[in-house]
Amino acid sequence: MSFAKLKAARQDKPSYVTSNALPSQESSAVPSEGAKESLYKSIPDHLQIRTSAVSGRGLWITKPCLPGQVLFAVKPHVAALSNERLALHCSQCFGGGGNAGLKRCTQCQLIYYCDSTCQNLDWTFHKNECIALQRVTASGETAIPSDAIRCLGRIMWKRQKQGPASPWTQEIDLLQSHKQEVQPSAYELHTHIAISLVRYLGLSSPSEIAAFGIASGADLADFVSRFVTNTFTITDPSLAPLGASVSPPVALINHSCDPNAVVVFPRSRPNNQEPLMQVVALREISANEEILTAYIDTTLPKAQRQTSLRETYLFSCACALCMSTQSDLRDSVWCPKACGGVCPAPTEGKFTRLPRSCTYPHNGTENSLSRCTQCLSALQKTDEVLDALRIGQQALDKASLLQSTDPAKSKQLCSKLIPILTSAGFTPSSHPLLALTRLYTALLIADLQSSSPSQETLDDAVVCATKAVAGLDGILRYGHPVRGIARAELGKLLAVDEPAPRPPAASAAEEALRYPPSGAKRLRMALDVLLQARGELGVGFGAPNEGGAVGRDVREDVVRLERELGVWQKGLSEAMRDANEAKTVQRS
Repeated sequence: MSFAKLKAARQDKPSYVTSNALPSQESSAVPSEGAKESLYKSIPDHLQIRTSAVSGRGLWITKPCLPGQVLFAVKPHVAALSNERLALHCSQCFGGGGNAGLKRCTQCQLIYYCDSTCQNLDWTFHKNECIALQRVTASGETAIPSDAIRCLGRIMWKRQKQGPASPWTQEIDLLQSHKQEVQPSAYELHTHIAISLVRYLGLSSPSEIAAFGIASGADLADFVSRFVTNTFTITDPSLAPLGASVSPPVALINHSCDPNAVVVFPRSRPNNQEPLMQVVALREISANEEILTAYIDTTLPKAQRQTSLRETYLFSCACALCMSTQSDLRDSVWCPKACGGVCPAPTEGKFTRLPRSCTYPHNGTENSLSRCTQCLSALQKTDEVLDALRIGQQALDKASLLQSTDPAKSKQLCSKLIPILTSAGFTPSSHPLLALTRLYTALLIADLQSSSPSQETLDDAVVCATKAVAGLDGILRYGHPVRGIARAELGKLLAVDEPAPRPPAASAAEEALRYPPSGAKRLRMALDVLLQARGELGVGFGAPNEGGAVGRDVREDVVRLERELGVWQKGLSEAMRDANEAKTVQRS
């Protein structure tokens, strides 16, 4: 199981955390101004490490910047592919080439590289890793250590070689650990990681880990805590997870559920400089404003976001979005009177986020029923909404687990629950409707890629992708990478050649209401959507990167569509001219 999946599994467990305090800041972990000159050299001069009484240590910008500006870029200190990606990607640059295009290590026969250049660059890490993997294979174990264990192993071997006084090791040691705030629900994960690491390193007991600069079992627990709370998931350009990484400079950035920046991997540099983490501004950021990114999936409602943060990062978020008393589309249903407003979704049990009795600013009265934020109509079908919410979450959990092992069953669950949640009044941005819609879209796209698509499947994918885009637009800032990728997927689906175009509708009015359209109208819509996607990708993946690898693909699609539409229009003009000439000949 990959580290990203381990985190997700933990976040699904009930939380026993009761503390709402922000994480404590260890004074010893804050470098002095003198130390900063020798550490964190990858952080540019326009960013400063400062300490806030509210958020603790973080990064502040000293001059204003614009959306899409790359604030800084750095290679992770260490990274490891997830097990399922080992044979599909280079373990040095994380570039994809498929098994046929990669060269396998002849010793461990588990790690692959683009070429000898990547292999040589990775030898510092793989030299010891190769021996450890051979030892695992020789022991008869069938399971390869997870990306988390292999990533930790790489850290251990490099810190052993570099020594405790090296800047590389000091930056690792200055990562926040929050070991005193680790809750019982996290002990199992931390213990499992520590024991697995000791075995992977070939040690017979935790005490032997002193050779790696870890003095005791307590220090090992602290080290694991630092790793768990500071690990980044490396993604491909379309945001699919590839593995785990650690970057102390990027880990300095604090969290917000409404971030002003994102951490992305656009793949815009030569392979020997990849994987490159880039911190990109999502909006205008003023001078002396703190840089903030999101540690979690911000499409989730507040309750799930807070649980996720407490379980993994050991703090509760107090950002403006979490503190807002306004209705949030992430957990809202449409007004029962269809006035265009929304009602906070009723909640109970583990879904509790808002009190069942709340005061409405329009008239200052209290009522136990959720009411529309515009017309104050009461939501009477509370039980129906609660039942739909409960079975929707259960279906999402099951469908997500089955996505890889039984995609047909996963797709069936999505197709059944989406109409139920929609009829219950959930908005396109609400959870779990949006999550199910995005999952269903991904499953339909996989179907289209694996077989000859039918017109019905293609149209279903377009409709589902459109709903996903609408849902994301309602809750994520313009230029967010997730929005950009979703819009690019929709544009590409609209641009797919139709297997069996539908005949025109009986009337122009009916044709105007038909979605998705067909023929030239469909291609024009695809072009418009792809142009919008290119704009968003240019922000989310950095303007200098032209939207990253996905943005460059979109640009090629735009050129192709413009050419096709030009040919279409030329053919139509010639046909009309020929028809007019024929009529002229008939009259004469």
